[in-house]
Amino acid sequence: MDDAWKQRPLHAKSVPGVLTAEECDAIKNDALAVGMSRALVRTPKGMRKLRGRTCEVARLPRTKDREWLYERLMATNEAINAEYWRFALNSIEEVQVLRYRPMQRFDWHFDTGHGLARKLTCVVNLSPPRSHWRGGLEVRGEHHGKSKARQQGAATIFPTYLRHRASSPWVGQRWSLVTWLSGPAWV
Repeated sequence: MDDAWKQRPLHAKSVPGVLTAEECDAIKNDALAVGMSRALVRTPKGMRKLRGRTCEVARLPRTKDREWLYERLMATNEAINAEYWRFALNSIEEVQVLRYRPMQRFDWHFDTGHGLARKLTCVVNLSPPRSHWRGGLEVRGEHHGKSKARQQGAATIFPTYLRHRASSPWVGQRWSLVTWLSGPAWV
């Protein structure tokens, strides 16, 4: 009898060293220069402020100065995707930088929905581990390398249809970079 059905599927993979500490600090400074604002949530009635998402966000569009970042994120995601999921990917969405202060969070949610072609979520921790106490990314299911996810510059990659959240730090601030990789619509 084939025991393949007993294997647990990989839901999330964390990879250390995607960005250096200096690159993480430069991205945070870039976000502050662009300007942070209250993060919104996509609803059937459009983008809205909701109690379930209270963090701040800055959007970093793809520019000549940021091309290195987009290329690095795309290459990292493509390598992990090729090893674990093999989704058809063809683009990367605009990078968002998020800042979570005490009591700020993003409750359990999915990053996919009607009209979205998102396949993978990529969350990069921009904060040194000792810059905040508690709080962080949680993904439902099997998470390989979970202990590495708190390292500054580590990326956590997972399919957008998995439920996840960002819980509040109790002390300090937690910064992260988020983007999504898209592909042809699910069949």
